[in-house]
Amino acid sequence: MWAKALDEIQRAIDSLPPALAEHRALASEAAGRLFNQAAESGSHGIFVSTGDIPAMWLRDSSFQVKPLLRFAGRPAVYDFVAGVIRQQAAYIAIDPYANAFNIEANGNCWHRDFADQSPWVFERKFEIDSLASFLDISLGLADASGSTEHLDSAWWQAAEAAVALFETELHHDPGSYIFMRKNAPKHDYLYPDGRGAEFADCGLIWSAFRPSDDACELPFNIPQNAYAAAQLERLARLAKTQITHAELAARCETLATSIRGAIEKLAIVDGHYVYEIDGLGEKLFIDDANIPSLLSLPYLGFCSPSDSRYLATRAAVLSKKNKWYFEGSRVSHIGSPHTGAGRVWPLAMAMEIITSETLEIEKLDALRELAEEGKGFHESISVDNPADFTREWFSWAEMTYFDAVFTTAEKLLELGD
Repeated sequence: MWAKALDEIQRAIDSLPPALAEHRALASEAAGRLFNQAAESGSHGIFVSTGDIPAMWLRDSSFQVKPLLRFAGRPAVYDFVAGVIRQQAAYIAIDPYANAFNIEANGNCWHRDFADQSPWVFERKFEIDSLASFLDISLGLADASGSTEHLDSAWWQAAEAAVALFETELHHDPGSYIFMRKNAPKHDYLYPDGRGAEFADCGLIWSAFRPSDDACELPFNIPQNAYAAAQLERLARLAKTQITHAELAARCETLATSIRGAIEKLAIVDGHYVYEIDGLGEKLFIDDANIPSLLSLPYLGFCSPSDSRYLATRAAVLSKKNKWYFEGSRVSHIGSPHTGAGRVWPLAMAMEIITSETLEIEKLDALRELAEEGKGFHESISVDNPADFTREWFSWAEMTYFDAVFTTAEKLLELGD
């Protein structure tokens, strides 16, 4: 159905420089599975499953197609990404608090957590990144293609809903969102009573869950807030160009200023960013492999990869200072509470390459070798055995590897190699 777009992508893969020739097969496989297996016709556009789970996460689908933005000047690729954005906008209109949706209103769900949960909603975990990522690929497509055709009235309504929700959760009402799961582990609901940890308003947006879909330990997640700030600034710049959206632009600027100010004031310890805070003085330093992460801050648009505070943060999260950094006989990297000790995520390995200031061909080659040994890009792998993995097919990880390959190709081009 999207054969022309895939053909365009394949031509780009075939044109990768000789230094990356051994990456062509896996890059081609990642793109092929995205277009031929993950993508389907949806109710309003293109539905993109996360892989081996038959649901569309707003965040996952955004990051699955974000690597294609570099090809958005090609009409077929533009149309494909625009179709994903249209589907996301329709989902946000149904429920802006939900993180994952069904291809149709069939009532499928990970768990029915709310009595009034829409049959469209697969899971209703509120995560800031669900909405920030929608803004990111929407504005990124406009920047990359020079077209705003996809930013139609339904899109603006979804963007308005995202901003309104951010404004609401800047001053979270603990009784407004109660998430309980009986007989579930603590990370799968808002412990202890469905409301999560105590907090005080501090200029940041409250978030129930992390990008891993695990509950926040402290309810102000810094990577997600940083992502929101960066995308709100972009939305403000666009909205300023249209008289009818001037008021929205001002609201976006107010939110972004509040978030950046709070991060600067409250979320820095020993010269680096922390992962979560509660506004009452408690701070948690870790990093999780899932994106948004501290490692991914430049990828999120929050800062430059050369920013000194980011570099200090990067060094800390890629070390044993981060309790979710694991070392093994085959690989050492960042994992997640979502998959437990001794497991690391290819997603984070690819993100280290993407956000590096330097050329990382050796690390890219090592990542390819792990995927070949483990027969694919999975959610997580054992630090001692890449064939010991969780999730058979994780399209987000595949496409982040794809992004790392093309980011490396672009760096080679800059160096004249």
